[in-house]
Amino acid sequence: MRIYNSKIKTISLLFLLVCCTLFNSYAQNERPAHLGFIYPISTNGLDAAKFSNNLSIHALAGLSGGENGLSIYGLAGMVQGNATGLQVAGLYSKLRGDLTGVQIAGLMNQAQNANNGVQIAGIANFLEKDTPVQIAGILNKARNVQGFQNAGIVNISALNRGAQIAGIANLTKKIEGAQIAGIFNEAENVKGIQISGIVNKAKKVDGVQLSGIVNIAESSDYPIGIINLIEDGEIRIGLSSDENLTTMLSFKSGGRRLYGIVGIGSNLQYGNLPYALEAGLGLKVLEGNRFRLDIEGTNMFATNFKKGGEYTRSGIKVLPALLISQNLQIFAGPSLNYTHTKYSNGNDLSGMQLWSRERRGVYKAVHLGVTAGVNIKIN
Repeated sequence: MRIYNSKIKTISLLFLLVCCTLFNSYAQNERPAHLGFIYPISTNGLDAAKFSNNLSIHALAGLSGGENGLSIYGLAGMVQGNATGLQVAGLYSKLRGDLTGVQIAGLMNQAQNANNGVQIAGIANFLEKDTPVQIAGILNKARNVQGFQNAGIVNISALNRGAQIAGIANLTKKIEGAQIAGIFNEAENVKGIQISGIVNKAKKVDGVQLSGIVNIAESSDYPIGIINLIEDGEIRIGLSSDENLTTMLSFKSGGRRLYGIVGIGSNLQYGNLPYALEAGLGLKVLEGNRFRLDIEGTNMFATNFKKGGEYTRSGIKVLPALLISQNLQIFAGPSLNYTHTKYSNGNDLSGMQLWSRERRGVYKAVHLGVTAGVNIKIN
């Protein structure tokens, strides 16, 4: 009987020991709440990195092993593992694991991976792997973005499927979607569109490049810019004159289909219009061994920089060309134009008029014209 009672006591003690061990193990991994001032002055103390919490609130800075709900830090928070839910820090939030939810910081966010998360920072977001959304006042950096990167200055990624929007520059290896920057875009491969205020640069573009000044690419059929330096495209120097003897020296550069036009010149018939500038776009419609057809849309401005000496002409030109040699082209064709001028001889500048009106010293007309000249291919 004594032996039996002894066994019962032993089994009971073992059972209690196992239960306590299991409880302590659970308690060491998860806590319902973590409250503190600054590490290690908190309810989890020096062992804060061992615990995951459902709620964390820290006046200044906090440390934890993981977060599964809401975390708020007055200045900075560091999570050694994964975080699910909302992370908010006044200055800095660092996550060594994966983010599922939203990470917000006044200055900077860091995380390992955020496939199902969003980073929002006043200054910068840094991510070693992937994310759908990054928004920062200055800089975003991630490996792959499956959605949206928006930065006040610079976005950096290896792959972006969606949109990169930056106040100054976007840098990526591959973009599938849109790259929009105030100054500069760079990518190796573009499937979509690049839009920048000054420069777009890429290797292969399957889509459109739109730039305020320069597009650069190895291959890009549809660059839209003043200067387009396309390796498999073409560059031509053109000399042309219209029915008013406005003579222009033009630089035409672009891809295999679309090209940009910029030119300077003068009017040889009307001495009061000695200075002329021209810009526009051209489309190569077809090209054979001896024949080529281009359509150009241009805007030309002529002036003497004095009151009453301004002349603007916008038009569409259809320009068939004879290919004399591999590099020499002679072209001539009709144009449909809209003229707006304060020049006293505005009626004489309108060619074959379809419509005209003069009111308060301003002459306007829609008219037909003709343009002829030569192009010299230099690449």
